[in-house]
Amino acid sequence: MTKSRLFQVFACLTIVAFFVCGQLASAQENHHHFQIKVVPRTNSDGAIHNPEVTPADNLYGLQAAFTQGYPTIGANSDGSDIWPCFGSSSGNPDCPTIGDPSITFPGGAAALGAPSYVWQLKNTSGSGNGYGCDSDTNGTSSTSYLPCGQTETWYEDDTNDSTDELLYSVVVTQGSTVLADSGEVDFGPNTFGGATPPADVIIYGDQNFGTWPGAGSGENTGNCDADFNYPLTSPANPGATYVVQANKTCGDPVAGAATLEAITEVGTPKYTKETKASVCGSVPAPCYTVKWTKKYSVTQKWTIFFE
Repeated sequence: MTKSRLFQVFACLTIVAFFVCGQLASAQENHHHFQIKVVPRTNSDGAIHNPEVTPADNLYGLQAAFTQGYPTIGANSDGSDIWPCFGSSSGNPDCPTIGDPSITFPGGAAALGAPSYVWQLKNTSGSGNGYGCDSDTNGTSSTSYLPCGQTETWYEDDTNDSTDELLYSVVVTQGSTVLADSGEVDFGPNTFGGATPPADVIIYGDQNFGTWPGAGSGENTGNCDADFNYPLTSPANPGATYVVQANKTCGDPVAGAATLEAITEVGTPKYTKETKASVCGSVPAPCYTVKWTKKYSVTQKWTIFFE
């Protein structure tokens, strides 16, 4: 059983997307991870809601894509993903300059990896990222994780709910085969829910598909993620992101279409005390499991193609 992905949370200012489209611990943890950029808008038309005509409280999908990402074109000097790259009005942008001719990258802007519909299962140096999207054959192992691209989902938070938990999952299927399953990711309290004007948020993470030699076999291995920071040691959010495994078994991709489905939700946790070692695992008993009452939800679903 592998450990699950790691997560980091960041914040920035406003955003305009340049492309419009539909970290490490142990070797086993050297796996893809999600990151968040929080994007409160300030100077766009309609950014301030008309009090007489406002959308119902909810999460609203903006766009979603599978794009080029690390290690397709390398990484920043600190090892972080080079895409997306954000400008900043605070004087510390991800991308100091951009364009041809080069200009100062303005605050409130972002550059994204190019989205694609067709992806190579395998490729060679000089073609794609050199690894391809089939984890079983691309060199991914128990000591390194080689993603072929990056999932990116954008949404607007109109929940006005900043206390319940922000939840996220990505599941990739091809027919009846599961190629990837993030499990249920709990980022902690939804601090983005009370922004005025409402926040635009991007969640993104490196991704490959299937499993690989050395990743183990059965449920919650390879790109079907295992529990991470879970079960809990107390009936409260631990102050860090945790993952509840989906108990799915990943298979390898083949040529043809695959469906990506990302679900972003805000929900209220309910904790249950557990005393059995079979439930608590490596967490000393008693431990606590969690289920959520989902209050707001948005599903973003799209298709890519392997060849």
